Amino acid sequence: MAPADGVWDLLVVGGGTAGLVGARTAASFGASVLMVERDRPGGDCLWTGCVPSKALLAAASAAADARRATGLGVHVDGVRVAFDEVMTHVRSAIATIEPTDSADAVRAAGVAFAAATARFTGPGSADVDGVAVRFRQALVATGSNPAVPLSRGSPMPIR
Repeated sequence: MAPADGVWDLLVVGGGTAGLVGARTAASFGASVLMVERDRPGGDCLWTGCVPSKALLAAASAAADARRATGLGVHVDGVRVAFDEVMTHVRSAIATIEPTDSADAVRAAGVAFAAATARFTGPGSADVDGVAVRFRQALVATGSNPAVPLSRGSPMPIR
């Protein structure tokens, strides 16, 4: 699993969109890459963000279009949203994309994958669930949270 010299060209911490793209790109150029993800590959985009929200928006848009169709001379009686069916659609969208972001797909792209937690211990070194790892470069792709800027002269955030 480890490179012959024991030093990874790239350590990727985080298996969301940025980590996946970075790891796969580096591996495609011949770099030895270790990705460490503590939860499951795909990140917020796959599991709670982009994919589920777009699936929900598609259902809402279809219902809104049906309700507005009267203005075009199309009469749709009794538009009803069945939330359980909408959620089945959401889960199906996630299930369609999940194999592309899976640990198996990452490995197939030439990236070593560790379901673990990484902690940097020094320049070029990390602890991955108790295992010492050495690397040349690191990509920290652990996600972020939005910050609301403060307004000028006020300690309260702009809302």
